[in-house]
Amino acid sequence: MNVIVIGGGVIGTVLTHLLSLRGVSVTLVNSDFQRPRFPLIHSKLLRFPEDIKLARISEDVYVGLSRELGVNVLRPMKSITIIPAACYNDILGIMGMWHEAGAETHVVSSIDEYGLRRVNDQEMYILSVNGDNLVNYPLLMGKVHEIKGVNYIRGEATIRLSNHEVRVLVNGNELRGDYVILASGAWNSIITKGAGLRVPLLPYKCQAAAFMGKRISNVIVYDYVLGIYTRPLGSVIDNALSRLGLSIIVAGDGNSRITEPGREGRVDRGFISEIRNKIRSRVGETLLVGSRFGYCEVALDMRPVIGALGLSNLLLIGGFNGYGAEVGPALALAVVDYVLNGSWPDYARPYLIDR
Repeated sequence: MNVIVIGGGVIGTVLTHLLSLRGVSVTLVNSDFQRPRFPLIHSKLLRFPEDIKLARISEDVYVGLSRELGVNVLRPMKSITIIPAACYNDILGIMGMWHEAGAETHVVSSIDEYGLRRVNDQEMYILSVNGDNLVNYPLLMGKVHEIKGVNYIRGEATIRLSNHEVRVLVNGNELRGDYVILASGAWNSIITKGAGLRVPLLPYKCQAAAFMGKRISNVIVYDYVLGIYTRPLGSVIDNALSRLGLSIIVAGDGNSRITEPGREGRVDRGFISEIRNKIRSRVGETLLVGSRFGYCEVALDMRPVIGALGLSNLLLIGGFNGYGAEVGPALALAVVDYVLNGSWPDYARPYLIDR
């Protein structure tokens, strides 16, 4: 069996590994428009039980890939969740689901030891262990090139449908496979539009900034008071800086603006100003050392999308809304099950495109 995977990002990388480990011949087409330069967050500390289930399955996928590849792609992390005190009773039930997923959580009275500041007197802090990881996606992506039997093609793909067949065009060449899987993130809607297909996905611009400071602890922070998240850079640079008493954190606010890839040229100035002020409020004086923007995509109902697009052998996986590293591998595994067995696992059915 030959499968063509269009997209070499988070989901395309996992798909390629999972398929090749099962003896499937994979052609991976990667435009290389964007890729993570540093590890990404995988968290089980999500709000809805179905998302937490996907995150647990995704963690199992990462563990399996680590075992098969002989490298550990997961780095366990502590995290601090900061909430308004008025929301504590509401979050108790959610914390129960986190515990069932294997996370250990408890309320702490101070966050000073983590290099964080109290912003107001009406906030609470939840420390979590075994709820979060950093996933070394740069390593996973590099390992793709070492897989025997994977045909790696760098180029921009388009698809054409004719006579109930899917043709993939890349660099002037035509590719055909038993299955074609679209896993191109924000470019999914562009590729499908070019083929005359409509999908319930919207691409949007997402942004992050990096700050260097002193005494910032090596934890992930979910700050629902200021509306931001922060995480360590997660690279070898961290070790060098720690010897100097410095660290770099990456921060974002989760806000987005619907736009197609390629229409933006830089990080928004308003974003930089706002995120800098919030980081200073929570961490203290820091130095902005970099910023970056990219593109994600979201489904109309805010849930991931998988399934066949008209033809049974043209599959789509996307709409992760920035949570691809958390829940994406579970649905990638579901796609692999469909390719090999012809049916979707029960946990994946709520996310089928014809829902």
